[in-house]
Amino acid sequence: MQISKEHLKILDIVVKMGMDNASRRFSKTIRRAALIELVKTEMVDISEATEEMNNDLREMVSSMLQLEGAFNGKLLFMIPLEGALSLQDFYTGQPQGTSKEYDEFTEGTVQEIGNILASSIGNSFALDLGSQLLPTPPQILCDFAGTIFTSLIFEEGMYNDKILLTETKFNIHKTEIDCYFFLLPEIGSLEVTLNKLEKSESFA
Repeated sequence: MQISKEHLKILDIVVKMGMDNASRRFSKTIRRAALIELVKTEMVDISEATEEMNNDLREMVSSMLQLEGAFNGKLLFMIPLEGALSLQDFYTGQPQGTSKEYDEFTEGTVQEIGNILASSIGNSFALDLGSQLLPTPPQILCDFAGTIFTSLIFEEGMYNDKILLTETKFNIHKTEIDCYFFLLPEIGSLEVTLNKLEKSESFA
């Protein structure tokens, strides 16, 4: 997959638009000012990303789903368990530190955030492509980072050597939470989409 610097600039714009939309939706949901901040977007080797994930020994909660429409692929939102519990407290209106263990409320929180991020990113692509990018129901996992990441790339890794890594941060009421956000498109699918976006009036 050949992704140029111009393509990455376009991706940065599209993803940032999606994060801005997600921030507004997230703020309304928890009734607090929240910012989902884009740190950077880059294409990385799957082997390098796998090594990084295997070296991250924190327990994670993740939302993994399929994207269908303008291009097909997988999306993975992954957050340390401690951060997921903090977001759960915001969602349920409890004081920070109330939630101590992973349960169905943690699962529901991460599922909702995954849905918000996926639909917001999909809508950003749809604005310029004129076609929808729809998420399927998410699969929620609680495990170590390396195990979750391996489940994401198990099939695609044999055919694709690159993955889109988007580093993001949640900023809510003076609380900052780091998380991972991965997009793994089908081979050639993202490149075709980016070529269309490059020719659109928004990016011309």
